[in-house]
Amino acid sequence: MNNSIYTVTQLNNHSKSILENNISNIWVEGEISSFKLYDSGHAYFFLKDDNSEISCVWFNYNSKQELSNGAKVTIYGNVTIYSNKGKFQIIVNDSYLTGLGNQWLELKKLKNKLSEEGLFDKKFKKKLPEYPMSIGIITSLNGSVIKDIVNIYSRRAPYLKVVIYDCNVQGQFAIDEICDGIYNLNKNKNLDILIIARGGGTPEELMVFNNEKIARSIFSSRIPIISAIGHETDFTISDLVSDFRASTPSEAAEISVKDKVDLLQQIDLLNINIYKN
Repeated sequence: MNNSIYTVTQLNNHSKSILENNISNIWVEGEISSFKLYDSGHAYFFLKDDNSEISCVWFNYNSKQELSNGAKVTIYGNVTIYSNKGKFQIIVNDSYLTGLGNQWLELKKLKNKLSEEGLFDKKFKKKLPEYPMSIGIITSLNGSVIKDIVNIYSRRAPYLKVVIYDCNVQGQFAIDEICDGIYNLNKNKNLDILIIARGGGTPEELMVFNNEKIARSIFSSRIPIISAIGHETDFTISDLVSDFRASTPSEAAEISVKDKVDLLQQIDLLNINIYKN
């Protein structure tokens, strides 16, 4: 480069040209994270090792291999920069599995173990009460999740008593705090339903809810539990053990109570029938 003043576009295009002319047709080994396949047919994910990660895109993804989070792969492609965003990435053309990430293997092993013990069996699922009057929520007070849930209850069920147990939902303290929440709220004999909720996140951030201790705490709860973890496409062991799985925290709030409007209509119909008789 000379001493000229570059525009951002010129710099990105120049860097892209250098990369594509010098680093092409390479093989890179790593573990897949945050894999997403869009309706366009393009797949986006990160390839990571213990210290670093790089963005990858596979246009018109049609690999016979089912790539998934935690899979250890060797990908083939070209390094480039997405000029509009100045984003360093690999354009993937091929891949093959070189093994499975340790995390994924441990998760699969735990799923098999808990399944064999019956923790996922439908016969152990507790029914949600039709007319709950009090609900306990295990979640973090930081963020929008609890606000969304409370707003829905305020609109649909102002008659409801809500008990909130504040805890971490990711990180080193989250597991014990979530288990403590389940244990302590079970002491409250007036609660009809428990909801465990957190917003979306990467698979790594949601790994807390793939923990055996939390799974066993959920299974041991005398109060029915709704899991409301991440987004609709996210699925954890906690979802499998819980009595009911909601695709989002907002859906958990919607399905856990009757709307006051519906209740009033039911009361009106009962009154009409009473007077008819």
